[in-house]
Amino acid sequence: MSSSRPAPSKRAGAAAAGAVIDRVPELVSVPDSELLHADARVDGVVTPSPELPIVGMCLVETGTLVELKSAMVRLASGGRGRFYLRRPQHKALLDAGGVYLFAVAEPRPAREPIAMKIVPATIVDDVVGDSWRDAGDDRADCAQVRWGRLFDSTEVSR
Repeated sequence: MSSSRPAPSKRAGAAAAGAVIDRVPELVSVPDSELLHADARVDGVVTPSPELPIVGMCLVETGTLVELKSAMVRLASGGRGRFYLRRPQHKALLDAGGVYLFAVAEPRPAREPIAMKIVPATIVDDVVGDSWRDAGDDRADCAQVRWGRLFDSTEVSR
């Protein structure tokens, strides 16, 4: 018998996304939709700050789609956490001129972010390169990006 309760990683991602949206008042959550391929939309201009740097852009305009991705600062193995990207979602963000908001979070409580950064999907495309892999089981191709590829360790250490 299968449970309707989401997997732990899905629940953790949802908790982190909620914490990010609480911290960034210019973001509004968007309902799940295969057409949007995003978690949020900018509702007011986002400008860079020490708490939320923006890579390669001066600001993020109203209406921009935002995909929220979180990774734990440390895995149980002791290594750095990873962001999991899905190819169809990434392509949709590229097509829409969207951005990712990456958050590195403590595993508990409630996956509170300790570092955040906005990165345009076009730049993430360069970071991922040809590391997409077949996820199997009719799931979309995916890529994993360690947080150290997007953040300097000084941004994450607190």
